[in-house]
Amino acid sequence: ETVEREGLWTIQTPQAFRLSLLREAHARAEAEGVQGTDDAVLVERLGHPVRLVTGLATNLKITRPEELELARALLRRAGRRGP
Repeated sequence: ETVEREGLWTIQTPQAFRLSLLREAHARAEAEGVQGTDDAVLVERLGHPVRLVTGLATNLKITRPEELELARALLRRAGRRGP
């Protein structure tokens, strides 16, 4: 079934939370045998709000070699040298 796109957001990393809250969220999830898709899900399970901030499309998550190459190409295009 296709999900309606209205109201959907693209989420970027990193996510930021107070360390004490993050530890509590992960401890509770582990104790209850819950696996969240990310930290935000676990924090929301505790009843805490998660706020969104506007990001940039150029905020890349680099986990694969081709993503590193893309980042290098963007840096070259901007006139900077990357790793």
